[in-house]
Amino acid sequence: MKDIRMVHTAGVDLITHNHIRLTVSIPTVKSSVESQGSVVIPKLSGEGHSVQEASMNLQKVVSQHMDLRETRILLVNRKFAEHNLYEGLDFFYREAHYPVNVYIAVTDSSAQDIVQLQVEDRSLISEYLYDLLISSEEQGLIPNSAPYLIMPVMATTGIDNVLPYIRKSSLKDRAMVDGVALFHDAKMTGHLNNVYSKMFVMFMNTKTYGSLTEKIGAKDTYNTFMFRTSGHHIKLNTKGRIQADLYTSITCELIDNPSGVRIKKSDTDEMERQLEQLLTKRAEEMLSQLQQANCDGLGIGQRIKGMNDNLWKKMNWNEQYPHIKMVPHIEVKIENHGLLN
Repeated sequence: MKDIRMVHTAGVDLITHNHIRLTVSIPTVKSSVESQGSVVIPKLSGEGHSVQEASMNLQKVVSQHMDLRETRILLVNRKFAEHNLYEGLDFFYREAHYPVNVYIAVTDSSAQDIVQLQVEDRSLISEYLYDLLISSEEQGLIPNSAPYLIMPVMATTGIDNVLPYIRKSSLKDRAMVDGVALFHDAKMTGHLNNVYSKMFVMFMNTKTYGSLTEKIGAKDTYNTFMFRTSGHHIKLNTKGRIQADLYTSITCELIDNPSGVRIKKSDTDEMERQLEQLLTKRAEEMLSQLQQANCDGLGIGQRIKGMNDNLWKKMNWNEQYPHIKMVPHIEVKIENHGLLN
C-alpha cells in the first residue's frame, strides 16, 4: 500500500480532436510531526493523444504508481461522449484491477471542473458524486442500472445505454444531476432533462419511486404526490408497421394541498384523470426524443428479437427503430390524499 496511490475519481475530457485530458483525485494520508495523519486530496491532470498517453504523462508527476482498484466515479465530458464513449472507457476496462461496478456519468462541460469541486460537507469528491447518483436513483430521476453492463450493451444491437448527465450547479462547488444522456452504439446522440428522464424511468421494467409536483389542484395551486410504479409491460405488434404499446401503473399519495380546499372523492377522480393526460402527453414527448436520438434505451429491439427471430434477421433495426410507432399507456390511482382531508 505504501508504494501506490489510489485513484477514487477520474474525469476524461476531449479538448480538441486527439487531444485528451485525464484528471484524477488521489486521497493521501499526510503524516505530521505529532505522528498524526491528515488526509490531503491532490487533484492532478495529464494530457495526451489518448487516455493511455494522458495517464502516462500524469504518472510522471505522481510520486508513486496510480492504482485504479478503488475508483468509484468515472466522468466523461459530453464532447468525448459524442465523439466515441468506447475510446474513453477502453483504457480503464483494460486495467486488470479496475472495478466493474464504477459509476459512469457524462458531464455537460468539463469533467475536470467536476473532479476539482471542493464540497464542504464531504472530504472526498468521490463520496459526494456517488451519493448524488444514488439519491437520484432513489428519487426516480435516473435509471437504477448496473454499471458493469455498459460495455456489453454498447456492443449489442437492439438496446442502447442511458447514463446519468451531470452539470455544475449555480451553487458554489456543487454539481447536479440533469437527467440522462442518450446513446446509440458508442456515441451520445441526445439528452433527456429531469422531467423526461423521470418519465423514462417510469417505463423501465423495475418498480420505481419518486415525487411529482403538478398544477392540477384547486385554485390553480401546485400539488405534490409521492408515487410508485408497477405493472410494467410492453405489447408488440409486428404485422405491418411495428407498434410498441408501453404500459405502466402509477400509485400516488397526495402529500400537500396548498389550496386549503377539502378534497372529495370526485376531486380525487378528476386529479387522476388530469394526471393521466399530463403524464401521457409527457411520455409521448419522451419517446419521441428517444427515437430522434435513435436510442433504444427501453430495449424494444431485444424484445422483438426474442419474440420473432426470423423477422429480426430481416430487419435493419438501426434504420427502422426511429420510425416504429410507440404508444404510452399510463394508469394513475390516488390512494391517499392526506389526513387533513
